Amino acid sequence: MNLLRIILAIFLFITPALSNENLPVKYIDLNYIINESNVGKKIKEKILSEGEKLKTEHKNLEKKLENKKNEILSKKNILNKEDFEKEVNKHQKNVENYHVKKKQDLNKLGKKNLEMSKNFMTKIDKIIMNYAKENSIDLLLKRETLIVSNSQLDITKDILAKVNNTIKKID
Repeated sequence: MNLLRIILAIFLFITPALSNENLPVKYIDLNYIINESNVGKKIKEKILSEGEKLKTEHKNLEKKLENKKNEILSKKNILNKEDFEKEVNKHQKNVENYHVKKKQDLNKLGKKNLEMSKNFMTKIDKIIMNYAKENSIDLLLKRETLIVSNSQLDITKDILAKVNNTIKKID
């Protein structure tokens, strides 16, 4: 660790002073781009919307199952023991099927959201790579990994503008 600090200090003192604009090192805030880009906002909105729709659908199914349970319980003294047990077993099977369906629905939604996000990130990566090539950037860092940096090295807004101009729809 100390050797790394010494090498870094020597590098900093030996390297001639360059203006920040000419440094081949920049940084970017990917989270900002994802959250603030037009398509990123649409993806987030779609994920929340589909999640709410699914949640409402499941609440309705749960309410129906609860009502059916109460209906069966209200027949306990009317039905003979065998018929009552058949009703209970049938209802338990329906509850089990519901839990399986709910799990499948949530997995399907998760996979769909992951796929949309993955496709979006692939497109962002291409834009970033082209930008770095066009602007002769040798090293591009994530903002999260930095402790201190000059704001002139931040290319986030430039990339955000390119993302908004290039990516117009959700895949």
